[in-house]
Amino acid sequence: MNDMNVILVQLPFPSQGEPLPQLSEYYKYYNKKYRQVFPEYYINDGELWEMPLWVAHMDGAIDRDDTIFLDLSKEEFNIELCLNKIVSSVSSSSLIFFSPLAQNFSFTSNISSKLKSLGYTTVIGGNMADLASPEDYSKIYAGISRKGIYDEIVNSNDLIVGTKPKLGRQQTSLSYKPKYRLLKPYDKKVPLIRINASHGCLYSCSFCGDAWTKQLHEVDLHHLREEVEEIRINYPDTKIIYIGDKTFGQSKQAVKNLLEVLKPEYGFKLIVQTHILQINDWLLDAMEKLNVKVVEMGFETADSQVLKEMKKGHKGSVVFEDALKSLKDRGFKTVLNILSGLPNETRESQNETIKFINETKNLVWLYNHYNFVPYPKTPLYPIIKDRITNWNFDEWREDKPPVFTPKHQSVEDSYMHFLNVVDFTTDILKEQLLQKAGD
Repeated sequence: MNDMNVILVQLPFPSQGEPLPQLSEYYKYYNKKYRQVFPEYYINDGELWEMPLWVAHMDGAIDRDDTIFLDLSKEEFNIELCLNKIVSSVSSSSLIFFSPLAQNFSFTSNISSKLKSLGYTTVIGGNMADLASPEDYSKIYAGISRKGIYDEIVNSNDLIVGTKPKLGRQQTSLSYKPKYRLLKPYDKKVPLIRINASHGCLYSCSFCGDAWTKQLHEVDLHHLREEVEEIRINYPDTKIIYIGDKTFGQSKQAVKNLLEVLKPEYGFKLIVQTHILQINDWLLDAMEKLNVKVVEMGFETADSQVLKEMKKGHKGSVVFEDALKSLKDRGFKTVLNILSGLPNETRESQNETIKFINETKNLVWLYNHYNFVPYPKTPLYPIIKDRITNWNFDEWREDKPPVFTPKHQSVEDSYMHFLNVVDFTTDILKEQLLQKAGD
């Protein structure tokens, strides 16, 4: 390959036009409660709820002034339409880079294959790259993006480039900072900005798409400071910051770096996500200083045996309830991330989950709902690969039925539980909003 400029392409998702009705109903009440804490929070119809941060990271890692962003996120989910948009906007001498998720992976691969047949050079990176075919892409980038990624791609004769992380706690810097210049048009179009003080996770939860990283990479303090300043310049009216660290508090240094760069006078309100085992007085104190308003925690299921099999490191609902009380006592709003559809769930474990949600509804503010998808980088993927029955990636969605056969029940029963949990929490939010209106 010669010296080529890079085109970062964001394609649409089918779920933008076909949301699950039950989830739409639930998030109607969710958004009402959310705005009680974040009155500036909003979601525009047909748009992404946050900017495609991978673009900022790739732009920083590539570090070339001629990199361009082609945003097709609001286009119709139509292959020919998006293909024509790309062809009319891109030179055949460019390097076209995609980073799809499961639900638009097949869509992306079809477009890339057509581009490749027309003489374009395409690259795929991200969580679905392991499933990409060399027939569809000119290059497949495996592993975590880092400084020098451009040279790795253009100077290699191999179809698969990049280096996957090795086992072990190797805290090496990613050696770049994200660049937001290409995402400036998202100002006042998204309600929040996501930043990371660390990447990766040292827990080994087998259902998690980040468990493959196996390492924790802390962002250098000077890079983090420069990123925050760039955000303040490009998005002066955005005050909600979502800390994207998969497990906030796992790195004390990352938390200290945030305390250093997020000055109180900036007026930021933070959302963090963490693990139940990270909840302690030191972290609670730090969150108060950082003006954290909302704490998201992965809950998944109330069945401790299911969690044990999934390598989730805590001892069940009693420990979780204690953590919820500690968070509420400090004034934090807790959001439980409920992951339904785990392969080894039983009807009994599903009943336990509903029971726990009901018993802790006065300690929990909101719920995020997901139905398990066996993304290729989850440790569960190779274990249940032979039980996957639906390879239509358009349907690999966190609001759709399982694409595999569960161990203890039918696909229909598993999905019905997901819908029941959504409906149950919808009723909780309705009741709480009515109660507040009557106070």
